[in-house]
Amino acid sequence: MTLARTSRTARLTPVPTVLSTVLSGLLCGAALGFVAPDVQAQGAVAAQDAEYTFVIEAGPLDQALNQFARAAGVNVSFDAAQVSGLRSEGLQGRWTIRRGLSALLARTGFEAVRLSSGGYAVRPQPGGGATLLEPVTVTGQEYRLMTEGTGSYTTSAVTIGKGEQQLRDIPQSVSVVTRQRLDEQNLTSVYDALENTTGVTLQQSPQGGKYIYSRGFNNSVIQYDGVPLERSMYGRASNYSGGTAFYDRVEVLRGAAGLLQGSGSPGGAVNLVRKRPLQEDRVMVEATAGSWDRYGMQVDGSALLNEDGSLRGRALIDRQDDRSFVDRVDMKNTTVYATLEYDFSPRTQVNLGYSYEDLRGRPSISGLPRYSNGEEVGFKRSTSFGANWNRQETSNQGFYADFTHAFNDDWRFKMTGAYVQESQYLKYTASSRAVNPATQMATVSVARTVADIDTSGVDANLTGKFRAFGRTHDVVVGANYGHSKIDTSYAYLVNYATFNAFNFNPDLPEPSTAAIRAGTDEVRIGSNRELGFYGTTRLQLADPLKLVLGGRFSRSNRIWTTDTTTAGQLVNGQTKQANTHFTPYAGLMFDLSPQWTTYVSYTDIFQPQSEVNAAGESLKPIVGESYELGLKGELLDGRINTAFALFRINQNNRAQVDFNTSPTCAAGYFCYTDAGKVRSQGFDAEISGELTRGWNLYAGYTFNTTKYLKDQDSEGQAFAWYTPKHIFRLWTTYQLPGDWSAFTVGGGVNAQSGQSRQIGATTVHASGRAVWSAYAKYQINRNWATTVNVNNLFDKTYYSAVGNLVNGIHYGDPRNVMLTLRGTF
Repeated sequence: MTLARTSRTARLTPVPTVLSTVLSGLLCGAALGFVAPDVQAQGAVAAQDAEYTFVIEAGPLDQALNQFARAAGVNVSFDAAQVSGLRSEGLQGRWTIRRGLSALLARTGFEAVRLSSGGYAVRPQPGGGATLLEPVTVTGQEYRLMTEGTGSYTTSAVTIGKGEQQLRDIPQSVSVVTRQRLDEQNLTSVYDALENTTGVTLQQSPQGGKYIYSRGFNNSVIQYDGVPLERSMYGRASNYSGGTAFYDRVEVLRGAAGLLQGSGSPGGAVNLVRKRPLQEDRVMVEATAGSWDRYGMQVDGSALLNEDGSLRGRALIDRQDDRSFVDRVDMKNTTVYATLEYDFSPRTQVNLGYSYEDLRGRPSISGLPRYSNGEEVGFKRSTSFGANWNRQETSNQGFYADFTHAFNDDWRFKMTGAYVQESQYLKYTASSRAVNPATQMATVSVARTVADIDTSGVDANLTGKFRAFGRTHDVVVGANYGHSKIDTSYAYLVNYATFNAFNFNPDLPEPSTAAIRAGTDEVRIGSNRELGFYGTTRLQLADPLKLVLGGRFSRSNRIWTTDTTTAGQLVNGQTKQANTHFTPYAGLMFDLSPQWTTYVSYTDIFQPQSEVNAAGESLKPIVGESYELGLKGELLDGRINTAFALFRINQNNRAQVDFNTSPTCAAGYFCYTDAGKVRSQGFDAEISGELTRGWNLYAGYTFNTTKYLKDQDSEGQAFAWYTPKHIFRLWTTYQLPGDWSAFTVGGGVNAQSGQSRQIGATTVHASGRAVWSAYAKYQINRNWATTVNVNNLFDKTYYSAVGNLVNGIHYGDPRNVMLTLRGTF
């Protein structure tokens, strides 16, 4: 960045390099690296003619120039003393850098002049009488990639790997749910965001959370600013909950991500990227009201905390009071978030953050049953088997920190840490038996869950460039460590109440804790540690050809201790797993043109298993391989990103029930063998961004088949019943032109084919569905806007989860409306 030399120095906070040329770091366990200098220079020249989205309000000229530089990723120099007291009329919409600067400086008496460095200098127009002092160049660090305020459905770069990486330079499928889509679609939970992402499906957990599936495989690891944390260590089943209020975006990688996360599922990776302090003072307020007496309020403020802006802070509080179409269900969700950021120097920065999420209310946990013959019962969508005294209290505390230091323009060190502390209390009734089709009788059990969970992780990496054979190449080396531990108690009483399925009385007597624990009481203590060392190099073999080679060495150790007491009889058990594995990665990318890149990639699969064989030994880890062949495009000067990918994933050593053993071989059930083999394959396609001025579009389609290649009972059948063969997601908005430009209209659809599940000799089905939604926005003035969302526009009745015979059926939301009022100051 260039700054004018003046008696009163104006400090411009670090601004981004042009996003289309930012390729710092390493991504998705694969394509991690930086762009060579000659490519950066070409991109910088091309970027001068590209259009960028600006939302700059009228105000002081120096502040407007700062905002312009950050939004466009261009260096701007000016004399603070000369522009002091001047005002700009602001800048809205999409502009090139040259035209945008001219419009921003209109009627100020100043003009922008292009410099040989590629930046711009602001100087008095000829005859103005002022003198521009000679600029001095200051090397600043890259400003953080953010989607907030861009108004875009896409971003040219992501941070799911190490540093910022262009989507085109990642030889795997990556989707981004930007802040714009989170706000427009009212995606208030992480699950909402994932359910509106290409190829991702969710399945309800019997403990209130959901399981995340991609390409037929469960993903239990969630990254926080690139730090992988294991979020599957619950006593019985997933109860993870998380809101999106303090996230800038959600990044989703599909396919094996072992180099990023070590051992785990080949389904992919989810990275939650926090909001950071802004580069100017700003306050945002939001109020919502909707169907079923749902209300919400949010206040989000960011400020510069010292004169030169090197210390910045941000705080947010969000409150959601959500009732439901389901009888006796209401939840209150409170989120508090604060973060501080400080620039020790233009090359060194630290960020600290804290979040607290509190969820409490009356849930309906396990859903509804089917008839014992597998047929649907036909309940009303509002039906619940939850008692009046059902309750849930869940809290999440998060502590975050990162430190970044650039040694020079080529080498950078970054360390990031995250710690999440979770506390849970649930007490509820749940369906525990299929409905008898002759008598219409059903049954509920009572359960109580108490859990304390600590999950922490740290990642440190060094990224840099080196020259060899006349070309510039990129390298990254790093390590990460994660630790999770849980202390949980799960107790239950079976057959607590029997009743007519269509006449449930929620006013059941509430059993004491002692009475529940007298039935069956299971106390589990678990610990999981994983240490990994990784390295990747991106070799520029020729101008259009890049080869990525990488690998990760991982060491994991997991221990579960279980004490189960039933009718006074205690049974102890313990399982231990210790695994060491090397995960290789390779990718080859070829630029077909300045806009299109084709690629092929390969990575290993490694996933420990908790099941034991007849000898009492843990099964061998699941191993396999993931292949992907794809094509990516960056069109219309980066406003549109497109992707198409063919994929195949093979897994070996999958656990299978060994019916040759005793039915009480392990934990009251049969033991297992590791003879299973499965395959998932298909293709997905995605487009996101601005097609024409004012018209934004996101669309994603996935075709996915899964198959048991080797299985003693189900060979040849689909293994991932929870993954539909066809999944289509669409969301689009259009800002009306001319005199109607204050209005934006849009909508979308989530569609998928049917699902079926084999339960013994019975097959249960859930038909396909297409759920439509509509959206409208009115920009009242420059500060206030109001929006209305109509979800499930045609009031489609459908199951959001297939479930089983005993429980697990959950209806999707009926038609509902949400009104939102947002203000920015």
